[in-house]
Amino acid sequence: MRLIIGFLIINIGFIAASIHLQQGLESYWDFVAFSVVIFGTISVMFINRPAISAKTIFRNFKSSIFESHTETKQFVGECISFARGQGIKSKKKTIENQFLIDGTELIDLGFNFEKIEGILTQRYQFHAKNVTQIANWLRKNSKYPPAFGLAGTVLGLIHLMRGISDGINPQETGIRMAVALVATFYGLVIANIILNPVGELLLEKLKHDEEKSEVALTTIRLMMEKASLIEIQEELNSFVESDHKINILSDLSVEGIA
Repeated sequence: MRLIIGFLIINIGFIAASIHLQQGLESYWDFVAFSVVIFGTISVMFINRPAISAKTIFRNFKSSIFESHTETKQFVGECISFARGQGIKSKKKTIENQFLIDGTELIDLGFNFEKIEGILTQRYQFHAKNVTQIANWLRKNSKYPPAFGLAGTVLGLIHLMRGISDGINPQETGIRMAVALVATFYGLVIANIILNPVGELLLEKLKHDEEKSEVALTTIRLMMEKASLIEIQEELNSFVESDHKINILSDLSVEGIA
């Protein structure tokens, strides 16, 4: 979601600059430049795509753009509710929610905590490996759009030089020069507004996933130990800042747990 907001902000900047320069947005459109940069970038990304299913790549790409991650404080509250037997409130298919579901199933199957911890940790490592590969793949490919943009600019300059040799007027010369530079503009936009930011967002999201997965694993352990809800609350509060700590005493006072 932050990427979309950022994209909207940069578009406002581009539109404001175009209005100030008294140029229509059509001045920045060129089919040749678009084709060279877009299809060139897609081809290279396809060639060096990591050995991960397209479904996994698309899911992570979509989540980084459209989904806002759950804050640790909010997830701690969800874990406490889960320990109270209220299930998972969030419908998101996240690694931490899957930890709670899988952990409960493994408890029911009779696994001890050491075995459960090993299984869930291995699943997280597999998730982290995939996300890291996708993020590095996107960031690595961010160097190609500017290169293809330069290639598009060269094609435009060739077209310009041929026009000059054919005797085009100065006005047409300026137009063709501007069109040639559009390709470089496309390359810079794709690299620095899409590929690099998405890659960075995935790595940032992975850090949050690791922290929340640890919260989920701690919740599973406390449930196995049959800890009281107050004990669960106090231990899980160690994962949040002091001014964000969860307090369930008021919610549970009617049950006499305080």
